Amino acid sequence: MWGRRRFLSMPLVIGAVVIGVVSGKAIFGPPLDEYWKKKQQEEAAATAAAKENEQASQS
Repeated sequence: MWGRRRFLSMPLVIGAVVIGVVSGKAIFGPPLDEYWKKKQQEEAAATAAAKENEQASQS
């Protein structure tokens, strides 16, 4: 039916990539931002706890 006679054109590929990136950011952007904020808070809390434990063990 629709035979593929040649490779995809560069503008078509670039357009598909742009559409994919933009839609991916729109769909996954807010949940990912929320995830990374939560992850950074957990790391900061773990670092603070480790420092407290280290100071307590040295005293």
